[in-house]
Parts: sequence; C-alpha cells; structure tokens
Amino acid sequence: MRHSVLARPVFRRWPRLVCLTLLAAVLALVFSPQQANAETAGARAQRAKAWRAENPVWRGVHLAVNSDAEADALGEALPHLRSVGVNVVVAEVNYQFEFKSHPELRGLSFVSKARAQALAGVGRSLDIRLIPELNCLGHQSWKQSTAPLLTRHPEFDETPGQFPGNKDIYCRSWCPQHPGVNPVVFALIDELVEGFGANAFHVGMDEVFLIASEHCPRCKGGDPAKLFAKAITDLHGHLVGKRKLEMLMWGDRLLDAKALGYSEWEAAKNGTAGALALIPKDIVICDWHYGKQEKYPSVPWLLGQGFQVWPSGWQPLEATKAFSDFALQEKNPRLLGYLCTTWGKVPITGVAEWPPVMQVLHDWESR
Repeated sequence: MRHSVLARPVFRRWPRLVCLTLLAAVLALVFSPQQANAETAGARAQRAKAWRAENPVWRGVHLAVNSDAEADALGEALPHLRSVGVNVVVAEVNYQFEFKSHPELRGLSFVSKARAQALAGVGRSLDIRLIPELNCLGHQSWKQSTAPLLTRHPEFDETPGQFPGNKDIYCRSWCPQHPGVNPVVFALIDELVEGFGANAFHVGMDEVFLIASEHCPRCKGGDPAKLFAKAITDLHGHLVGKRKLEMLMWGDRLLDAKALGYSEWEAAKNGTAGALALIPKDIVICDWHYGKQEKYPSVPWLLGQGFQVWPSGWQPLEATKAFSDFALQEKNPRLLGYLCTTWGKVPITGVAEWPPVMQVLHDWESR
C-alpha cells in the first residue's frame, strides 16, 4: 500500500500546521476588511485570474457555514485544510448571513459581515479561494420548514398556497418569472460577495422539482428547460455580466437521466435538461454523483458541450474514490479538479482528517 505524508496522523504534521496557523494569523491582518470592500469588480476579476494561473487544479471542500461560531471554526480549520492540499472552500451560507438590505431574511443564526471578512482574510493569506453559496430557485424549504424568502414573500412561490406544511413535496421553489424575485435575490448575493470578498459565487440550483407548475399563474404550461435556463441566465447576467465574478452551479438538472443512465436525483426527469443548450458556456458545472459506478458519463458529456466541469463526490469512500479515479482519466483542460462535499457528516474541525478529503484530494495534487 502506498503511504503519503498527507495520510499520516495529524501529530506527525503539527510543526507545519503551527506554522500555517501563525502565517494565516499574521497575513490576515494585511488583508483588512476595508481593503476587501474597496476592491473593484475589475480587481476581483484580476485576482481570480491570478489565482487560477497559480492553481490549475481545484481541490475543494464544500460545507455549510451557518453562524459566527462555524465561521470561526472554519477559520481555525483553514490551515489544516491547506496542509492536506485544499485550495478552494465552497461555503454554503444561504440565508444565514447578516443581511442589511433585507434583514427580515436573516436566519435565526447567521454569519456577521465582520466574521465573513475576517474569514476571507485568512483564506487569502493561505491562497485558499473562498466561494460563498446561496441556494437559488429550488431548496426553498426543508421538511416542514420553509426558508425565509418564501416565508416573508409567499407571492414568490412557484406553487402559491399549495402544499401546506410542505406535505407531499421535496422542496419548494421560487417562481423564475416573478418580477419581484431577482431584485431581492441579487441584493442578497451582492452582500454575500462583499462580505466574503468573493471573486466567484455558487448559486446552487440542484434538485429543482417544482418548475412550470400548474399552480403558478406565470409558469403554467411553460417549458421547464426554458424556465430553468431563464433563472440561470438571469443569475449569470448579474454575477458574470455586472459583477465580473465566476459563476458555479450544481449540474444535476442539466443532465438527462434517461439518456445518461442516472437516477432522478442526480439527473433530471422533469424536462429541465434542455436548458444546457440555452445557457452560457463559462459557468462552472459542479457535477455531483454519490454512488459507486464503473463510469460517470456526465463528465465527458458536459466537457464535450464546452463547459468547465468540477466533479463532486461525497461518501462512502469507495464511491468517492471511484468517481475521482474516473474523472482523473479526463485530460480535458476544462476538467477543473475535484470537490469533496460533506453535508454535515463531519464537523468543520474534522474535515481535514476526513478520509474522502485526505485520500481523494491527494490524488489530484499531481494531476
């Protein structure tokens, strides 16, 4: 069996971790919140270009950051993550932020702007790209709980007045054609971008099942692919066109489940897959699959359509390893690297020691 320095117990690496932690603390002072806020869209775009030039392979971790305590935990974990090769962290914040434009949409717990800025400074000092995420369009509820946007603005719901208590549905969606949605959502995105000093943004968009609903006065009878593409291109216009950021999204709704042989969760059976031909090619598609398979045909398919692809696995380790090994065979320069998702299976403080992170991301260091 091959043994790597990255797979050794953390006490064997403690001198390096101590040095990284001290370096992060010192260099974070250089990148002040005032500097982050003063950065222009053009400067952010240049910083993103420079980071890409120095980091041709993206070795990422996706996790949730819902409070100042979790932001602090991530700040402390960043040097450890860097020591195992991580150079990108996607922080799913959603409504758990100290929004000023729409304070009524803050979650019960949230990340303050000051904590976000401090975290961003530590990330920059370690050359870790920090990408915030707000789940857009779908995932506007979970079980019996509806997220703040549709709670405060039920008129934005794709199925207004339907499914009380969210019974018999997976997750609510907002209406992509409601004229009031984008101004609110764009304001939230702008605050997350400023707070985290971000030069890229993840818009979520996974597992959208409620679209072109018969209950929506605007979308009823519409083409799901065109409606999904509208939501994507609207976000792209704001993020890429106006803010000069890179845009990332989950790719499952852009895949035809029947054609590619995937389940209805990791690919679409509700007509949204046709949106792939209608959206800009510069979007980074996070192609997630969590089961062990011999082949993952969506990777070459998306690359063949001209998109940048970031394969994204989870657990168990053997499934993550299988997906990673398949993706490593692709020599296309638009294959960006690998993203390990966590979904609450490991605390932030333990992510650097989690086997899918330690063992799988190491394989991408020599790509």
